Amino acid sequence: MITLKRISIHACFLFLLCFVSSYAFSQEIAIATHAQYKNFVNSTTYVVKNDNPFGSYNAAIEQAMKKHWYLTKYVIITSSEFEKKRTDRDASFLFLSEAIAEKREDLRFNILNVVMGSKSSNMNNMPDLGSVPLSYSFEDEEFEDEGYLYRIGAILRFIQYYIDVNSKRPDTDIKTLVKENSKDIKSKEIWFVKDDLDNDVNTEAKIANFYSGQVRIVTESEIEAAIDARNPDVLILHKLGPGEGNSGKCLKFIISAADGIPYYYNITEISSKNPDAFLSSDFKKL
Repeated sequence: MITLKRISIHACFLFLLCFVSSYAFSQEIAIATHAQYKNFVNSTTYVVKNDNPFGSYNAAIEQAMKKHWYLTKYVIITSSEFEKKRTDRDASFLFLSEAIAEKREDLRFNILNVVMGSKSSNMNNMPDLGSVPLSYSFEDEEFEDEGYLYRIGAILRFIQYYIDVNSKRPDTDIKTLVKENSKDIKSKEIWFVKDDLDNDVNTEAKIANFYSGQVRIVTESEIEAAIDARNPDVLILHKLGPGEGNSGKCLKFIISAADGIPYYYNITEISSKNPDAFLSSDFKKL
């Protein structure tokens, strides 16, 4: 992973919404201009491999790019090649990085970044087109948490959807997109992995007590297959939290398996009553 202390307050998933009042993240990064959003489609996107030789990220992102990347032509490169190429302002880059809070070094997140090149030696000056949180990151972990990889194709499609929208409608954020699309959520079927659900909503029968729309509890492989098939009738959950027994926030986003369009987001404080999970209160809001 490229180790950066970078985070965007313009992040696609409103990543900082739950933190701005409590924590200061290191240096705010540059935001892409409308012209850079429009010019992105003419760039070559350089996809930077993770330096971790034991992880599954590199193989997963390469396969997902083949299946789900359509806005630009792309090239897979190493981190050393990235260092030589990143000053090219006509190039774009997709890479994994880590965001670290200044006041809480234990508050770390794995972020998928899409940026334009910059002549500046400061990585935070690379214009940010969209940064999506993938998972919490823990300093004492031997390897990165890659539990998000089965849904990486839908996340790539969301990024491209977001960039395309902002190239036509400047400053469109996730809140606006959810508002536009949430009215159609009950025309779709939402697929969940059981481990992401709270105990009182961990079966389809229990969910029916709180939500009248269509749901299915499925495996990660079934979700990955729906993403690869671009199933237009399926929505999936992208959830990230610190895991059982840890404090923090649980971030939850429902997006389309076919094209990454967002339909719902919520961020909850983890407590004994609100565990690291999709909750009955989330279902009531759908």
